[in-house]
Amino acid sequence: MKDLIVVLLGGMSGERKISFLSGKACAKALTKKGYAVKELDAKGNFVNKLKKLKPNLVFNALHGKYGEDGFVQSILELLKIPYTHSGVISSSLAMDKELSRVMFKKNNINVPKCFILKKNLKTYIQKEIKIRKMKFPLVIKPVNEGSSLGVYICRDKKNFKKNYKKLIKTYNRILVEEFIPGKEIQVAVMGKRALGAIELIPKREFYNFKAKYT
Repeated sequence: MKDLIVVLLGGMSGERKISFLSGKACAKALTKKGYAVKELDAKGNFVNKLKKLKPNLVFNALHGKYGEDGFVQSILELLKIPYTHSGVISSSLAMDKELSRVMFKKNNINVPKCFILKKNLKTYIQKEIKIRKMKFPLVIKPVNEGSSLGVYICRDKKNFKKNYKKLIKTYNRILVEEFIPGKEIQVAVMGKRALGAIELIPKREFYNFKAKYT
């Protein structure tokens, strides 16, 4: 009997539709390689369905929250099912922009000036900007989203206020950073081997969600 690989896709994040696309592509490639493959949408009672399937391995094709932030990884470790992807701690640290900045600083990696806005905390935004000597344009984004979801470059106070109101309806923590222009370069790494670097030159203002997927 062939080993069963369950491809987790879909999920509950804002990147659900993209996850279906990448998950189905992975499932197709694995089937072509001769594996027994089952696709499973990671929402609702998917854990019970996963237990019944008893896979030899889970291929994690989830995007964003609950898929790349250590959430599903902790479930799989509890179930003692091997999976692809980084582990619980590395996933949660990488996804949380507030925590990852702490790690960068500890390792002497430069980061932009920033501060955190919290939903239930009365914050004087202008005062925070002045204290940190930050100037427009500013970047505003959710602390724990992927694929540039909810990222805005704000050129002035009016633009900032509009985007802040938009984000605060959905997110508890929002990161405000100084804008630093530069090149967008991606490097794929497998194990300890870098597979090459690619410079991305989007036609949009920056490499946002639409530029990545549409």
